[in-house]
Amino acid sequence: MYINSVYATAMEDNGDIIIQRNMENNMETVNGFLSDYRDHDIVIESSTSGKYLCKELLKLNYKIHLINPAKVPEIANNYKKTDKEDSFQLADVFRRGGMKEICIPSDEIENVRSLVRYRHSLGEELTLKKNKVHALLTSYGIIIKATDPFGKKGLREIENNYSNLSYSDKIVLRSLLNDISLIKTREREIEAEISSISDNSNDIKLLMTIPGINFYTAAGILSEIGTINRFENKLKFASYTGLIPKEHSSGEKVVKGHITKHGPSLLRFFLVETAHSLIKYTKKFKSKYLSIVRRLGKKRSIIAIARILAETIYAMLKNNVKYIERERSETINPDELYFKRLEELSLKKINNMRRIAKDSNVSNDSANLIYRGGIKDC
Repeated sequence: MYINSVYATAMEDNGDIIIQRNMENNMETVNGFLSDYRDHDIVIESSTSGKYLCKELLKLNYKIHLINPAKVPEIANNYKKTDKEDSFQLADVFRRGGMKEICIPSDEIENVRSLVRYRHSLGEELTLKKNKVHALLTSYGIIIKATDPFGKKGLREIENNYSNLSYSDKIVLRSLLNDISLIKTREREIEAEISSISDNSNDIKLLMTIPGINFYTAAGILSEIGTINRFENKLKFASYTGLIPKEHSSGEKVVKGHITKHGPSLLRFFLVETAHSLIKYTKKFKSKYLSIVRRLGKKRSIIAIARILAETIYAMLKNNVKYIERERSETINPDELYFKRLEELSLKKINNMRRIAKDSNVSNDSANLIYRGGIKDC
């Protein structure tokens, strides 16, 4: 939704209001108002129009602080919800300190994030369309036996059963299959763009040395992180991922609950999905998983592995170290054949990324996060 006006509050350090003003939401008007306060800190809420203003004002060298109003109790819990009141509360809370800011990503990170999030939404849309096809066919007692119901063999089976459908359901099925084909084409186009960008990023290539992480996953993780240097340590980064448990304490008793789920949900998705691959194809994570699964159960153990993965990623990006080198250094008697296979896999993924960037020829879903058939296919 486009907001055609913005409300601004200028405030002294002691809390006195200098001016409050409602103005048209365009850069000429806003810049004209702010020109008298160029040396001031400017707080903007992270709405769609707010993010646009933030980017444009940064180009003009203003000191910008981007804030999520939902994380400000004075705003989120305020019964009085007006632009004027929210503007006042933002200025007043910032003046008093303690307000957590949102990281403002670089244009490069923003570009990758936009592509990855769109590619992820296409995957969700594709799953929805495929489920509708399955439901339609099942309503006629039709079961597709092909391993991939939407591959060449599967589509031939669907075609052979086409005459069993009613007139209206034939139209629906044809429309759904056309949608699936179009979505797959869009996926290949977006993946080609992501792979092209990824080839120029050392951090993405670094993450691709982790088994289970290809260029799409690596780009997604990095785009949701932004820059690793904004986190003081691995614990703060783990907290950002939302993979740490909530804690409730009473006296000397500390009770841990479900994970906080703070931070980007897509980042958690990538970390958790990768964790499933790591416990199958890496000695380090398989060993850690087996050591805790009897105590915590499968689901909670996967979350624990994802949290360890997050801390591993932090150390890799912070120290510019490949996963292979990191695991080898932690192993008392390293199996060089195992590490050779990891290195070959890493190189294979990079070559595949470059091939996709070059010719956009994706025979399968290159962003599939579920790997089968052993480490060579991971």
